[in-house]
Amino acid sequence: MNLHRHSRLTIITIITIAYVSIVATFAGSKASFADSINPGVIALDSKPYGSTYEDWTIKFWQWLLPIPEDKSPMTDTTGERCSENQNSSSPVFFLVFTGGGSAVRTCDVPAGKAISVPVNVVECSFAEMNVKTEEELHACAEEDESSNPGLFLSVDGKQFKKLETYRVHSRAFDTNLPENPIFGKPGPTRAVSDGYWVILEPLSPGKHDIHFKASLTNPTTGILFYNDDVKYTVNVK
Repeated sequence: MNLHRHSRLTIITIITIAYVSIVATFAGSKASFADSINPGVIALDSKPYGSTYEDWTIKFWQWLLPIPEDKSPMTDTTGERCSENQNSSSPVFFLVFTGGGSAVRTCDVPAGKAISVPVNVVECSFAEMNVKTEEELHACAEEDESSNPGLFLSVDGKQFKKLETYRVHSRAFDTNLPENPIFGKPGPTRAVSDGYWVILEPLSPGKHDIHFKASLTNPTTGILFYNDDVKYTVNVK
């Protein structure tokens, strides 16, 4: 027997098995990202790019809250600030609500990036609320997003279904508010997030329309106390 040939065949076999295993694992991972309700959405129970939906909601607030109000994408009505402080190495690009109102924005998004859409979301922090415990922050966020939420999202005219199933409540997290913050008072703080989030799979290169609307109504009186309507023209390139 040629021992060298036998060794080479053994090595080739091991490499082939390892390659097949890696491919199968990757395919399974890709499949696990697929959403069973809305095609083109990353599933809520997956870990896109190694992070859970909860992790990505925290990353969103830790990106948005430290930006001063005069530079914030939230207060921008045209989209000119949509790339402000976005992490160029992040696989996810964040879109933003208006905080109550409407906006029509045009925004360039790098090809290959997933897009996080905050359909109807809130955060409560010690810097904003007159509370002393994290339990109170959790209660604040949960109560807000349980107020008869109105939810709407469409991409290129296709309306998404069952958005109420995409609710995410976060653990408490650290963030830092700047001088002239969009919420609260400057300085380090703790916060909790709740709401309805959709992470879109990367869109094809070209122009896309993303439209999301939100509303919150007092469950007892039926009075509308929050309304948001945002339209993005997204140029993927």
